[in-house]
Amino acid sequence: MPDMMDELVIEHTLFETVVGTKEAVKVEPISRGEPLLLAVGPALTMGDVASASRERFEVKLRRPVVAWNDMRVAISRRIGGRWRLIGWGLVKA
Repeated sequence: MPDMMDELVIEHTLFETVVGTKEAVKVEPISRGEPLLLAVGPALTMGDVASASRERFEVKLRRPVVAWNDMRVAISRRIGGRWRLIGWGLVKA
């Protein structure tokens, strides 16, 4: 079984607009210090972005998860008081 991880590097793809809002809200790039909700396999965890670039970001998790290379991750951001899906990514070791 893979080890528990409390930090992840994720190569991400962001949607053009946020999923689940009545009006079309443009997805802004992920920024350093931002809290995100990540669905890693069956686990949900919150994390704070430690560093971010155009294609990848590193996140420090509040609750560790079991993950492996190229595992898919759903990325959500708090918009209008609710968590909204903004993109997806792959865990990179």
